[in-house]
Amino acid sequence: MKTETDKSLILSGVNALLGQVPNTLRFVSLELRENVIHWKCVFDKNTSEKDIELLSEAATQVIADFPNYGLKEIVEIIEYPKIGKPLKNLIYYRHEHHFEDQEF
Repeated sequence: MKTETDKSLILSGVNALLGQVPNTLRFVSLELRENVIHWKCVFDKNTSEKDIELLSEAATQVIADFPNYGLKEIVEIIEYPKIGKPLKNLIYYRHEHHFEDQEF
């Protein structure tokens, strides 16, 4: 079950992703741990620094909505079809057939 904080984080995160999703992005998830928002982005192998910067900008938009929290950005590059593990609140994932079989 999602807490009110989870719901607020999800809405903020989805809003921050508008116009910031490169085709190399596989998924984005976030969660709050001890007053720190963890923002995790997983990219495919051929990502660029510009792609990563776009998602860092999105993380900055999220933290602006929560000025009393810290921010930890996590960036992983995991080549398809290998699977990474998302944080508590998965807010974006591109269509990949293996996600249909996963429990998050």
